[in-house]
Amino acid sequence: MSSIAEIQEAVYSLGEQIGAPRSLLVVKESSPEDGSPHVEVKSNEYSYVCSERCFEIYRKRTTSLDDLLYWIISAVAFKLASDFEVANRIADADSRRLLFSKYISILGLISEEWHKKASDEVESILTKAPYSDSSAES
Repeated sequence: MSSIAEIQEAVYSLGEQIGAPRSLLVVKESSPEDGSPHVEVKSNEYSYVCSERCFEIYRKRTTSLDDLLYWIISAVAFKLASDFEVANRIADADSRRLLFSKYISILGLISEEWHKKASDEVESILTKAPYSDSSAES
């Protein structure tokens, strides 16, 4: 199991690959209770936890460092993709088209496996909530 310090170094390294500012890459080891996630390392398991005002919103558990790093970096990638979409908004297009495309592209800078994971996540979202514009793309 990696320590929080080792996880932090890995996150900084991955963040450099996607051009993320260090301010988005800080790994917290306890909850600031503001809805932002933190990481717990206990008994051969990593937990990625989000809580706000003492209410746990979600807890993801894994024994895989790669899974944990994916969860952390995918949140950063989503923020970067969201900022990109806002700066490059296309009128009359579902904003998720550009957002999702950029999100997948950013994670693809890390690895083909992460590109595939992100693509699968987006596909799952679009199955439940398809794009809501008239573009022929899907």
